[in-house]
Amino acid sequence: MALDMLTGPDAGELLEAALSTAGGHLEHWRVTQVDHRGEVTTVAYQATVQWPSGRTDDVLGASSLAPDDDPPSVPGTLTLSDGQNRVCVWRLPDDPGLPGLTTAMRPRALTALLRSFGIDASGLRTEVVSYRPKRRAVIRVSAAGGVLYAKVLPPGEVEALHRRHEMLYNAGVPVPHSLGWTDDGLLVLENLPGTPLRRRLMTEGPDLTAGLPDPHDVLSVLDRFPVGVLGLNRRRPWSRRAPQYAELIGRSLPAEAERARQLSRVVAGGLKDADPGSDPTHGDFYEAQMMVDEKGVVVGLLDVDTVGPGSRADDLATALAHCEALALSSTRHAARSQAMSRLWHPVFATRTDPAQLRLRTAGVLMSLATGPHRVQRPNWEAATSRLLDRIEDVLEGRPSA
Repeated sequence: MALDMLTGPDAGELLEAALSTAGGHLEHWRVTQVDHRGEVTTVAYQATVQWPSGRTDDVLGASSLAPDDDPPSVPGTLTLSDGQNRVCVWRLPDDPGLPGLTTAMRPRALTALLRSFGIDASGLRTEVVSYRPKRRAVIRVSAAGGVLYAKVLPPGEVEALHRRHEMLYNAGVPVPHSLGWTDDGLLVLENLPGTPLRRRLMTEGPDLTAGLPDPHDVLSVLDRFPVGVLGLNRRRPWSRRAPQYAELIGRSLPAEAERARQLSRVVAGGLKDADPGSDPTHGDFYEAQMMVDEKGVVVGLLDVDTVGPGSRADDLATALAHCEALALSSTRHAARSQAMSRLWHPVFATRTDPAQLRLRTAGVLMSLATGPHRVQRPNWEAATSRLLDRIEDVLEGRPSA
């Protein structure tokens, strides 16, 4: 099975075989992300590699190939087989699904791109903020001309995302201004003001809600979405995919397979006849996407890839579900995350049917319950079980601790 091949003890031999063809020797490795979808499994690794020029810390990627897939003909990638499974392996930035990473992470190419936008690229520095193999990456770019972000997507998706940014920015939604895009899938975005709301949740003080957004302010951001959003493609909300994520949980953690399925059936049954909605929605609306000022006013909104028509209830449920999941996953965020959930929930429940809000929150939590395994969190099995416990609580209407 490809999942075992890419995450089990033998994965080191696979990575060593790939690195040795380029003159490297693998000294240490660990899995940092797992994305298992049907026949294809994609994994990211953090690795220490000894090269002839010295030791480096590298990000590696590997993805299984479906039986009918042709191996990618991308420089820097290598396809290996154990007789049953074929796997493509690469070293960042040579991701076969994200060719724009080559531009974003190679100084000469990025300098030329920034200069084409009239930006002073002297003193250029880059930092990988996030990376999901074959799906997307975000690179923080610092130079004399200021701080920018390079978002890297599969090439076929980048122009549409640029148009989304233009639509929302021109409507007064506080999204980053897009400077433009490249054919290889790189979008250049201006920096936003403010502090990430998730970081604000780590601050301490006697008033747990100090500096957190008022729920009416949060709703006002969504109210600014233009009617043109309704002309975009409709995306299936997280809450409607609870059965799919329950199956993923069952594969990675068989001991919880039946409980996850039963909970997903409750969610799916409750949403079966629900109106899909005709509201302009963000599609992935939660605290990590919001920037706030010192008073907690939302001054920035990130990641608009999922913007489109849908139900406002799903955006609100996503925000509440992430509060619950963050409180369970991080002791540093727990008290403030729970306080924010208690601050937001009563107001959100007046804007949609409370029973539907509970069902959708539980559905989003089911998607988040795959996270501990995906990012290979220590003791991910127990973390997954705790999230399933919380789904039960939400469906029963029990408040967070």
